[in-house]
Amino acid sequence: MTCTEAWSSCNGFFLLILSLLAIAFNLTPLIADYVEDGRLFVSPISCYEWWLPGLVGGGLLVLPAVSMTLAARKKGSCNSRGGMLASALLSVVSIIGAVYCTIISLFAVAKGPLICETGSNELSSCDYTLANLSSNSFKELQFDLAWLRNTTCIPRVDPAMTAAQGIIHQRNLSIELNEETQKIIHITVFVALAIIGLVEVLVAVSQAAAGIFGFICGTSKRRQSQNA
Repeated sequence: MTCTEAWSSCNGFFLLILSLLAIAFNLTPLIADYVEDGRLFVSPISCYEWWLPGLVGGGLLVLPAVSMTLAARKKGSCNSRGGMLASALLSVVSIIGAVYCTIISLFAVAKGPLICETGSNELSSCDYTLANLSSNSFKELQFDLAWLRNTTCIPRVDPAMTAAQGIIHQRNLSIELNEETQKIIHITVFVALAIIGLVEVLVAVSQAAAGIFGFICGTSKRRQSQNA
């Protein structure tokens, strides 16, 4: 076994574990939404869970590199120069996915859950335009976690309100009962996804380098055939 093959084996297993963790963390708030009221696409904990940073960015876009990297290791079906080069190219896709996962997660951490961002937990309050992720928007982000430190994100309503406002107050009150749980789920999920995304970038860059070296230097399978 050459050093690049051992290197690829480690990278492949690390990426596999990280991608599965990313998918699991992304599914956590989605499952929590469904468990809370039995409906999806209605009352999300965060708009950013539906950007699918872990499911797509840190998960599905990483898995092709995982499969090729593990196939390119010693005794793998693609243990060749071509397999190593393919693993390097697919690692670039993984890097893009991991960067996407990290960026979305950082936006989510800075802005907090939907009830803290907009005062409502309605999906209609979400902005899914790319302008929401522009460089100017990123510069304006504040990572002071004020939404986490504040006792509540729900604005207090004057008791002397109209009957219609009373209905709104009752709805907000039901949100407030679960606010602390939503904050905990939000910060846990998106901090974890941001860390996973950063680590995936490092491992994918490492595999891209290993794949290029394996393509240049060859693999043990090729050397065994030459010795035979």
